[in-house]
Amino acid sequence: MSAEGLHTQHGPPARQLPDQLGAVGPGWRPLLLQLHEQLLVLDPGYQLDDLKEKLGAVRIRITSTTAPAPAEMRALVTAAEEQSATVCEFCGAPGRRRTRKDVTESWIKAACDDCHRAWSHHTIAIINGSVRRRETGQRKLPRRR
Repeated sequence: MSAEGLHTQHGPPARQLPDQLGAVGPGWRPLLLQLHEQLLVLDPGYQLDDLKEKLGAVRIRITSTTAPAPAEMRALVTAAEEQSATVCEFCGAPGRRRTRKDVTESWIKAACDDCHRAWSHHTIAIINGSVRRRETGQRKLPRRR
């Protein structure tokens, strides 16, 4: 295994970034689609192993089918992960890592001021890659069917 999260493997890809965009909030989609285009230039057969939100940033693990590209690919992935912490996961506006209600020992999300306020009051959440809103008086956020 080369750099953390980047493996070299031969064979067809099982999936790529556009196939798994529902794993994170819609605000990060433009960033991830841009990364996908950059990765295709280096390795059209790259494979996405893992895509998730963790501690207010996106985490991406990929496998390369070409041995010379891993360092360049890892640099692109790292840059996208770092940039995600400055983009609201809910809406895509400039944001920052914040905890719910700005208290310590709480869940961390990258959020703009407006989305942070709504998230802190439990009126929005990301469910299956979509922002769900809770209406006034509604006890729980609606589930995707």
